[in-house]
Amino acid sequence: MNSGKDQPYEKRAIGRREEDVITWEQNLRYQQLFVLGQAITSEMNMDALFQLIMDQTNQIMSTERSTIFLADEQNKELWSLVATGMGKNEIRIHHDSGVAGWVYQHRKPLIINDPYNDSRFNLGVDKQSGFVTRTILCVPVVNRSDQCIGVLQALNSHLDRFSEHDARFLESIADYVAIAVENARLYEEVKAYSEKLKASIIQNENLEKAKARLTKFVPTSVAKLVDQNPDQLDGEKIPMDVSVLFLDIQGFTSITEGHDQRQVNDMVESHFSQYLNCINQHGGELNETTGDGLMVIFKSDTVQHHAWEAVAAGLEIIKGNRRLNHEIDYPWGAVNLHMGINSGQAHVGATHMKSVTGDRWTYTASGMVTVLAARIGGLSQKTQLYVGPDTMHQVKDDFEYVSIGKYSLKNVSGQTEVFQVKRLVT
Repeated sequence: MNSGKDQPYEKRAIGRREEDVITWEQNLRYQQLFVLGQAITSEMNMDALFQLIMDQTNQIMSTERSTIFLADEQNKELWSLVATGMGKNEIRIHHDSGVAGWVYQHRKPLIINDPYNDSRFNLGVDKQSGFVTRTILCVPVVNRSDQCIGVLQALNSHLDRFSEHDARFLESIADYVAIAVENARLYEEVKAYSEKLKASIIQNENLEKAKARLTKFVPTSVAKLVDQNPDQLDGEKIPMDVSVLFLDIQGFTSITEGHDQRQVNDMVESHFSQYLNCINQHGGELNETTGDGLMVIFKSDTVQHHAWEAVAAGLEIIKGNRRLNHEIDYPWGAVNLHMGINSGQAHVGATHMKSVTGDRWTYTASGMVTVLAARIGGLSQKTQLYVGPDTMHQVKDDFEYVSIGKYSLKNVSGQTEVFQVKRLVT
């Protein structure tokens, strides 16, 4: 038997053992808290984060169930994606409803060890789920900006009651939860922005591809206008001095009627591709194309300059035509051109044509200068370059030419002197 003098010693030993157990449990909790912090702050997926928080909280706090409610300020609600033991469901309550609502509104931790006798507890939840709530510990989740972004709730302690120490520890968990939620939200925002940016880049790439293809079918001047200011296409035509070159294939109707269309198309592509190089070299803008013809506008600071470039382009086209005729034999013989140039003032800009099937826009130079260029080109035969008097006046010192006479041209009053330009004077 122990003597009476040994009893105080035994009591002190038991007390030390109890203190050791408490200290050991606290150290274990802090170790678990450290692991939890590392785990949840590195989880970026919100769905997985909810589940991870619940699992870790239950393990550390030794509880049956826990829930993280986040605030939806716009709808004045608290919502949870996961409640452990209840499966994956979205729960939404009013932001001042029940225990969670009280904690969210007051931003204070709340311990309820007898919930069925507390008016803040909603009995309907237990009745609906069949779960029996015995104890509740709920703390606010506050972010670094001191905003309450939700609440963390633990239910049914294995000791059948929560203490102030439990509350302080759950608040420590809530601090990690706030960081994890903010990180996950930021990640989702960055991810959404990245996806939006990726979609925009793909859309822009597709638009650039479409633009590159469509540019082939519109004049260079139109493409430049669209790049600089799309609204400018809706403006009125602008009077300006230009030189206009008309070109078409002589006898094209007969060629088309009597020969294979694929061969005819190959011929048009080969010749017009060569002519387009000449036009671009001299600053011309391909304005309109027909099956066998081109209309080209030359613009620059002075009439003399664009008239000179137009005539030089015409002579380059003649050289290209001769070279292709020498290199390629066609069953219909040599490819000959009608070519006419005229200079003067035209109204240049967009023309808007409306119809029941839709609107169509074209960019052109309209006026007598264009009409005369077309009529003069109609007089040309066998790839000879004909120009009007206004063009000839500007370039006569630089090119060898000859007058072929005065002509009465369709829809043009009076007679017009026409000149054939033969070559550049060196």
